[in-house]
Amino acid sequence: MSAPTQSFGTAQTNRPEIGYLRLRLKPAGRTRGFVQGAWWPRSDQLLTELPPLLAALAPRVGSVDRVIYDETSWAPQSLLIEFMGRGIVLEGSSTASTNTLSVIGDGGKVVLLVVPAYTNPTRAYTTVMTASRADDVSTPDELMGIGPRAAQDRRLALLAHQRWESEGGAPLRQGHECSDGVDAGKVQEVRRAQ
Repeated sequence: MSAPTQSFGTAQTNRPEIGYLRLRLKPAGRTRGFVQGAWWPRSDQLLTELPPLLAALAPRVGSVDRVIYDETSWAPQSLLIEFMGRGIVLEGSSTASTNTLSVIGDGGKVVLLVVPAYTNPTRAYTTVMTASRADDVSTPDELMGIGPRAAQDRRLALLAHQRWESEGGAPLRQGHECSDGVDAGKVQEVRRAQ
């Protein structure tokens, strides 16, 4: 079974517009710290936001092969997109650093801080400018203003959620609805009757 694919542009036509992109990178060759810049997308729709970003990053990373994103920050995505005539793997990760996105190409890798679309414009601008300073070595949590306690709480909640899911999640009780709207009690009764 093949993965669903979305197509964006071709090598000859339909180049994405990058003029409205809210992206700032550290100077090439002088990158220090956890991120090489920051991006403030306009929505949580990665498939909409990604083409202009990939076009803007092409000079730095070359032909993009893979994008690793924090799946808790974006709406569900396809596993593969076609961009400029090339297949790019989208890899959602719950273990990736929160608020980051890694773009990997044949010429290198860029890790960006992703400022959530709903962030106050003044705060977003300050965060993007700080993350793109050549001498900045702040962690993504520090750049986003997330303190050590909140970061630890978030990591522990993620681990608890993963453990919960690996153990089967919540058992259905009689009288509760399944995710598809079917009464769980009726499903259990059918199972007992079989």
